Amino acid sequence: MSWLQLLQQSPLLYGVFLCVFGAMAGSFASAAIFRIPREGMSIVSPARSHCPKCDATIRWHDNLPILSYLILRGQCRSCKASYGPGYMVHELGLSGLFWLAGHSWMADMSLGGGATALLLGFVAFTALWVAAAVDFRFFILPDGITIGGVPFGLLAAAFVPAFHFWPGLEGLPLGVSLLGLSADASPNYVAFISGIFGAIISFGFLFGIGRLFSYLLKQEALGFGDVKYIAAVGAFLGLEGSLWTLAVGVFAGAILGVVNVLRMILVVRHRRRTRAKHHHYVHSFFYIGWQAGRTIPFGPPLILGTMLIMLDPSAVHTFFLETWPRALSLG
Repeated sequence: MSWLQLLQQSPLLYGVFLCVFGAMAGSFASAAIFRIPREGMSIVSPARSHCPKCDATIRWHDNLPILSYLILRGQCRSCKASYGPGYMVHELGLSGLFWLAGHSWMADMSLGGGATALLLGFVAFTALWVAAAVDFRFFILPDGITIGGVPFGLLAAAFVPAFHFWPGLEGLPLGVSLLGLSADASPNYVAFISGIFGAIISFGFLFGIGRLFSYLLKQEALGFGDVKYIAAVGAFLGLEGSLWTLAVGVFAGAILGVVNVLRMILVVRHRRRTRAKHHHYVHSFFYIGWQAGRTIPFGPPLILGTMLIMLDPSAVHTFFLETWPRALSLG
C-alpha cells in the first residue's frame, strides 16, 4: 500500500495534507514569482528569503505559509513594510489546486493515476502558477518553465501514460496512429512518442498561426514564449491536450480581453472627469480605453486551459462539444 492510499483512508488527514502541501508550494511560488523576472536572482540564489524593502533575512518562523502572514498582518517584522496580498493569494491558490488535484483522476489508481501521477501534477501546477503570475505582470513566460517543460512532459509521459491516455479515451492518443504505432504497444512507449509528436506539432502549429496573424495585423500578434509553452503542453499532455489548451485559452482570453478593455474605458473616463473641464482631448475615452486595454498576456488563459485539462479533461470536452454549441443554438 502506497503512502497515498494510506492517506486516503482518512479523508480529513488527506485533505489537511493536500492543503498544507499546497500552501508550502505557494510559499515557494511566491519567492519564485518575485525572483525570476529580476536580474541577479534565481529560485536558489539568494538561498534565504529576505524583505524587498529593508533586505532583512526572513526567519524560518516568519516564513510559515499562511500562518506567518496572518500573525504579522502581511508586514515585515523588521521594517513593518507591507508585503501586499500576493503572498496569501499564492499560498491559498495552490492550496486549493492541490486539493482539487488530490480529488481528481491523478489520485485514482483505477483511472491510471496514483502517487507518481499526483506528485508530477503538484510539480506541474506549481510551475504553471508561477508562469501565469510572471506573465500576467511582466508579459514574460520563463524559459525554465516553457523550455524546461518539454523534458519534464516527456518524463511524465514515460512514467504516467495516463497523462496521454486520458480517462474515457478510446484508442491511441491523437495523431500517434500516423506514426505506425498500434494499440498493442507499451502504453509508456506510446505516451513517450505521443509527447514528442505533440511537442513538435504543437510548436509548429502555433508558430505558424502567430506568423500568419502578425503578417495580417502588421504587428506582433503572439509572443514566442506562448509558442514554447504550447510545445511543453504537447509533450506533457499530447497533441490533443495542447489543442484543448488552445481552445480554452482563446475562449478565456477573449473574455479577459473584453473585460480589460471595459475596465480601461472606465478608468480613462473617470480620470478625464476628474480633470479640468476646459481641457480638450483628441481621442475619445472609448478609443483610448480600447488601445490601452486590448493588449493582454496570452499565457494565463493558456495556463488555465492546461490546468482544466489536467484536472478534468472530460468536463472540457463536454463544455466545448455539447454545452457551448447547445447554448449557441438556443441563442
